[in-house]
Amino acid sequence: MILDPETLPKPFLSRMEQILGREYPAYLASLKEAPFKAARINTLKHENTPLPGFDMIPSGFAENSWLIRTEGRLGGTPEYLSGVLYPQEPSASLPVTALGVRPGMMVLDLCAAPGSKSTQIAELLDHSGLLVCNEIVRKRAEILKENIERHGIANAVVLNSTPQKIAASFGAVFDAVLADAPCSGEGMFRREEDAVAMWSQENVLFCARRQKEILEEAAKCVKPGGRLLYSTCTFSEEENEENVQWFLDAHPEFELVEIPGKGHHGTAVLKEAEKVRRIYPMDGGEGQFLACFQKEKSDDMPRTSLPVLKSDPVPKCVKAFLETELTRSFPVLYVHKDQVYGGTHAFIDCRGNALLRHQTYLGAVSRDRFEPSHALALSAYASFVKQIDLNEEETEKYRRGETIRKSCPKGWIAVRAKGFVIGLAKSDGMILKNHYPKSFRIR
Repeated sequence: MILDPETLPKPFLSRMEQILGREYPAYLASLKEAPFKAARINTLKHENTPLPGFDMIPSGFAENSWLIRTEGRLGGTPEYLSGVLYPQEPSASLPVTALGVRPGMMVLDLCAAPGSKSTQIAELLDHSGLLVCNEIVRKRAEILKENIERHGIANAVVLNSTPQKIAASFGAVFDAVLADAPCSGEGMFRREEDAVAMWSQENVLFCARRQKEILEEAAKCVKPGGRLLYSTCTFSEEENEENVQWFLDAHPEFELVEIPGKGHHGTAVLKEAEKVRRIYPMDGGEGQFLACFQKEKSDDMPRTSLPVLKSDPVPKCVKAFLETELTRSFPVLYVHKDQVYGGTHAFIDCRGNALLRHQTYLGAVSRDRFEPSHALALSAYASFVKQIDLNEEETEKYRRGETIRKSCPKGWIAVRAKGFVIGLAKSDGMILKNHYPKSFRIR
């Protein structure tokens, strides 16, 4: 939306003028411009080049983050439904970039919903290591799970727990921890009317207190030598620089790591203000603050390993299906009460935390037959051998849950729109029986 600065709370504007000084007029002018439209290309599924039919230019915040100049919504396109394209405000991709994720790491995303940063972490892990993503609110955790599955991630655990329980359960085992904390949302004013309506100085202070609690628990999860990235999408010093200074004073085992690139340094409230980053709308993003902490190494660090779940025996029908119907099998399988999961990492015991998804849900065994899942169809790790392309009209029918008359090989088959897999169907050779999830269907 186009935002009239005159409608913003006067105390907020007064504070922004004090923070920005001579750049304050540029900030006001930027609010009157349309919000940035951007997305990441899921490099687990597609090479990082502009997609056909889209006018795209690099955003400069992450290698696979692109500004989209094409008109129309991204949601509902085959690129989105297949998990190839993830809409994300451009500067929101900077925290994961600054975290320094590499393949093989153990990574925790502590406040993960709706999943934009978790999916970005998974792209950098490239099916190796393990991603634990958590969301405290159940409804938002379900959205997180949906986005993880659409992205086709084979090495992610989705939890619905509290930061306190996560820290107590796992301890200092993570190479990298992201605490993208809930905030007052001042960086989203141009996108969300509710963010403006809900703003108050009281809420700013409430958020700052809650963020300290989250940071305290996040610190317990970082192993010696590891990194903790703290980020918000707001501009208040109470939630940003003041919290960073408080954390450094309380945790001498951590030090700030400088974050280069686009944007501004922090304010003088923080002693090492040049090491943190502020992004404003005139910098090419809606609004972000981020600080990266490095934990000191320890020569006597004890080796910590997480307990692994014991699987039921893998049924023969599952083995046969995975060997014949997929381009490759998952390195690790886990079976529990006829529910089958696959992944690239050992299936860890999540120690009492509410578990919504453990790596990839492959399907279920019923009457000695294996029924594959929608999540398996969208996997970025293993593809179905049999695939079929639908035209635009057939794609609409598929998304409505209708059967489609089409000659194709018998059996389970992945359905593609514009060349991207969006779901699963079962064919008798002439008719495709629809297996698109009812919750995703259009009316």
